[in-house]
Amino acid sequence: METLIAVIAILGLAFIPMIIYAIILWWFDRYEKEPLALVVAAFLWGAIPAVIFSLIAQLIADIPLTMLFGPAGSLFSAPIVAPLTEEPFKGLALLLLLLFFRREIDSPLDGIIYGGLVGFGFAAVENTFYFADTYAAEGLSGVLVLSSLRAVLFGLNHALFTGFTGLGIALARTHTSWPVKISAPIMGLSIAIAFHAIHNTGTTLAAMLCWPILFSLAADWGGVIALLGIIIWTSAREQRWLVRYLADEVESGAISQRDYGVIQSYWRRVWQRLQTLAGGDLARWFRLGRYYQLASELAFAKHRWFTHGREQDMGLRIEKLRRQLYELHKRL
Repeated sequence: METLIAVIAILGLAFIPMIIYAIILWWFDRYEKEPLALVVAAFLWGAIPAVIFSLIAQLIADIPLTMLFGPAGSLFSAPIVAPLTEEPFKGLALLLLLLFFRREIDSPLDGIIYGGLVGFGFAAVENTFYFADTYAAEGLSGVLVLSSLRAVLFGLNHALFTGFTGLGIALARTHTSWPVKISAPIMGLSIAIAFHAIHNTGTTLAAMLCWPILFSLAADWGGVIALLGIIIWTSAREQRWLVRYLADEVESGAISQRDYGVIQSYWRRVWQRLQTLAGGDLARWFRLGRYYQLASELAFAKHRWFTHGREQDMGLRIEKLRRQLYELHKRL
């Protein structure tokens, strides 16, 4: 029974905070929600393939380090090997999104969202390993102490690192300049590796000197604040797209003047759907969500159409979204 309780506690402390963080991050994607299937897939990529590939790469990389430096080789593992192996394999999920689901990356915010989700999945499994080792040595009390550090104080780390990679991938998709398209993914991954290396160097040295943990804290939370600022800015930018690119849809009859005002405000969207739900009309509640989503997708598609040139597939997508929006509008 004690072992069962320990397993449940370890898994709960490892996964529940990361799932909560992932939900909060997804909330920031307020106007054009990413598909739930891709959201879950991003989290699972971080939790399974990224962890497996990273472990294999680290085992291989540790061999020459041990041969060259003996036991001291382990000092290089966390600050150097871990960032150089984990960040590329986590970032691979973003590259796959760019290759196979590029239409879902409409703004820099999308890259941060997907990158953060991958990071939270990775952190959940990594924390499980650390908590299990700590339980074997110190029991549940040690696990609780460690969880306060890894799941709370440093709980956003992996999402921060991979968020920068995702931002670079998203800029490659959404920017009009080819130099930016080429350099942004490299810069994003490099920044992710750098932040990861700074964090791991500080925590490794803190085991001997204590004070270097301050460097880790400063880098981690400074990075989180910077990324949060980018999230807020890009969210405001997306809201302006709704105002600009849906104005002529009122004239065409795809949306009404009243709906136009609601669509461009996240909180008015929420209020309208809550009122519908309170009235017991679950079908209309669902249709309203779909209606607002289609309107956002149309605005974002028109933004790309006008800023990236007349892409034929985007023109067809705009017409399809406009028809779907018009048909759904008639059913509301």
